[in-house]
Amino acid sequence: MRQRKFFQHVGGTIQDLLSSLDSGSHFELARLIRLWPGIVGDTIARRTEVSALKFHTAVVRVSNAMWIQELNLMRTHILSRVNEAMRNDAVREIRFVQGRITRRPPKRLRSVPRMRRKPQLPDFADSQLREAFERLVEAWGRAAR
Repeated sequence: MRQRKFFQHVGGTIQDLLSSLDSGSHFELARLIRLWPGIVGDTIARRTEVSALKFHTAVVRVSNAMWIQELNLMRTHILSRVNEAMRNDAVREIRFVQGRITRRPPKRLRSVPRMRRKPQLPDFADSQLREAFERLVEAWGRAAR
């Protein structure tokens, strides 16, 4: 007799697939790295960097020993905020180690002057009509295709 297969939610199937593919907790590490600045705030995030997630222990690189001491005092608070943000028990412990922070500050973007298109329009008697057509051609040139 043939067994019936019941429907399963797509989210559950995808989660099972991701769990089978992620044997080294790489997805959880990437998620922790992404959430870290929001968990600890900008001041601490500038001086720290999540470098590994080994056996449910997050290894966090810190810029100097003074910050390691301060963060060790805040460890339980940070750990509770990590677990609240991650919504699972992927991180059960945090270890702060001294090391070089590899993150570079974001580059400042230069402002580039916008090119103005000078359309080849026929002569219009009405200057407002000409300006309206120029704006139309400019907007058309900026539109995504």
